[in-house]
Amino acid sequence: MLNLFKKWLTSLKQDNDKKFSEDLSVIWIHGANQSGLSFQYLRSLTRFKNELVVEYDTSNKFYSNLEMLSNEINRVRGPYFIIGHSLGGLYALHLTRHVEIVGAVSISTPFAGSWTADWARFFVPTYQLFREVGRRSIPIKESKAINLNVDWTQIVSTKGNVPYHGGQNDGVCTIKSMKSRKDMELIEVPHTHFEVMCSDVVAEIILDRYQKIVESRLKR
Repeated sequence: MLNLFKKWLTSLKQDNDKKFSEDLSVIWIHGANQSGLSFQYLRSLTRFKNELVVEYDTSNKFYSNLEMLSNEINRVRGPYFIIGHSLGGLYALHLTRHVEIVGAVSISTPFAGSWTADWARFFVPTYQLFREVGRRSIPIKESKAINLNVDWTQIVSTKGNVPYHGGQNDGVCTIKSMKSRKDMELIEVPHTHFEVMCSDVVAEIILDRYQKIVESRLKR
């Protein structure tokens, strides 16, 4: 079994050599209270040549982080293919107004906000994250006014249900919130909110969607 896995993994990496584009930078944006290290497994499979892993501090205000991310991304050559996990996907959506994004994959992102954050903020009112990802928060409200004109795939994690998130969820975000946008391709995977970060299936989706962007640009 181990030899079969090694053979499959080697095949994926070799095939990936055909998927690179010199004029397209891949941007990785991690989730709340995480770091770029959370992408280590996915990056080990995708192995993009031109990539940037950006970092932000969840304790900072959303729009301060957004400005910082925009400035950092603009330091590398665009256009950009963005991969964002959870809150990172929400940042990616807002970044469409600030940098030249030509495609994206968001992973387990609650685009309609968090029901849990709505009530949790009353118990921990100083926690920045709860104030900014609630269903009526400004970042969530303003994101709904963003009209996408790029290919975007949202990976919806469907396992890990716990009883206090206000509906069927992946242990962190409700499936309803993850599937709330109608202008994205939705792909369900049987993983929890954090299992998606060590999933071969997710790596394949990322590579496939990146390749489609590369091919569409070559046809111009």
